[in-house]
Amino acid sequence: MTPVPAHTGDHEIIKLHGVVTRGINQALFFTEIPWVKKQFIDKLGIDPYPGTFNITVMASDRDKLNQIREAKGIKIIPEDKNFCAASSFPVLINRQIRGAVIIPQVHDYPPEKMEIISTENIKGALSLNDGDQVEIEVYL
Repeated sequence: MTPVPAHTGDHEIIKLHGVVTRGINQALFFTEIPWVKKQFIDKLGIDPYPGTFNITVMASDRDKLNQIREAKGIKIIPEDKNFCAASSFPVLINRQIRGAVIIPQVHDYPPEKMEIISTENIKGALSLNDGDQVEIEVYL
């Protein structure tokens, strides 16, 4: 599991709220690429469940999401020029499931979207459906 700080002294915590959304089914492929999976394990401590947990961040929290995107996170460096770099931060979903937000470094990434990886199927573990609201704690 991703190490989430036991205290907040060393980390700023940003709480976001969003709605569970369906992705475009590209992350299933991405999380299984050997070099991607290796970096997730080595850098984030996560052997990812295939795919990502997708959130549409509430409009009232978009400034917080922008703050996260601008922060210095854990870098995922592509080994293939057809892929982009990404940054990542540990997260806690609904105060129960640990994971990491993956922020692709591309100019046209949707400003309201957030993708999270975890060792487990987050939707299943939390009995969530598309349209359900969630709280995400991001550890900068």
